[in-house]
Amino acid sequence: MKLKLFFFSILFATISLSAQNQSSDMKLKQVIEDFRTSIIEHDSIEKFSNLFLHDSITWSAIFTNKTKEMALNKMPDFTFHSTDYRNFYKNLKKNTEEKFYNVQISKRGDFATISFDYTLSVDSKIQNWGIEYWSLILINNSWKITSVTWTMNNEEIEKCPFSSEPIFTLN
Repeated sequence: MKLKLFFFSILFATISLSAQNQSSDMKLKQVIEDFRTSIIEHDSIEKFSNLFLHDSITWSAIFTNKTKEMALNKMPDFTFHSTDYRNFYKNLKKNTEEKFYNVQISKRGDFATISFDYTLSVDSKIQNWGIEYWSLILINNSWKITSVTWTMNNEEIEKCPFSSEPIFTLN
């Protein structure tokens, strides 16, 4: 009887832990979806701001590949572009959409990273693309983005190699 109770306890703990991980993964996926829809809808800086830990998170990009070569030819001392999420949001053009591909989520306790390939389009035309990384922490049962870093490749200089792959969808 004690052996059955022991195995039942282990099974219950495993199922409970699995359910907690699935819930946490879903919350992280919801952050991605809220980020995506905030850009598309572009109607609430408050909704967008709520995704971030505070106003001064790292928000930086580097050029890569052929875009980097062209940038360095024009600006030899260029290293990276840095701003903040409020300026990013304020400067979005009408009909902007960011799409996410090959999303990978990694969690360790109350820390998480999300990495993915992305395209940023205006009027359904890709402007730039690359790889993006987010760091997040869990605060009061809510995931908050603490940094956003990405590579940037200009679509007019170099075509996106993954834009025909399946995009991220919340499911």
